[in-house]
Amino acid sequence: MPQLDIYIAMSQVFWFTIFFLIFYIVVVRDILPVLARSIKLRKKKVSGAASGSLDDEVTIITGQTAKTLEGSLKDSRILLAEVSAESSSWLDSSMKDANDNTLLGINKIYIQTIGELKGRSFLIEDAIKQK
Repeated sequence: MPQLDIYIAMSQVFWFTIFFLIFYIVVVRDILPVLARSIKLRKKKVSGAASGSLDDEVTIITGQTAKTLEGSLKDSRILLAEVSAESSSWLDSSMKDANDNTLLGINKIYIQTIGELKGRSFLIEDAIKQK
């Protein structure tokens, strides 16, 4: 039976152990401290004695967050204005360069080809009318 084959079973046990150890480390290092902190905060809030200190902490953190967001917003606006100006000038120069170098030659060739085709069709129509 392949389920009881020693080579397959040992491989499965090895990978199960690796997966379990990684999962255990993630839970102990990342998830449990967050849960413990949350439980402690709930206990403080329920007790009522520390209610005033939590409110003070909330106002301090709210003020710091507002200052940080305001600074970030100002920096973002400045950066966005600079990028917009640079990209606009780049786009204008690229369009002018493309129009001057590439499209002007292509347009001349296009007009010349249309003229030749129109001339040929005129000559063919004239030859048909003469017959």
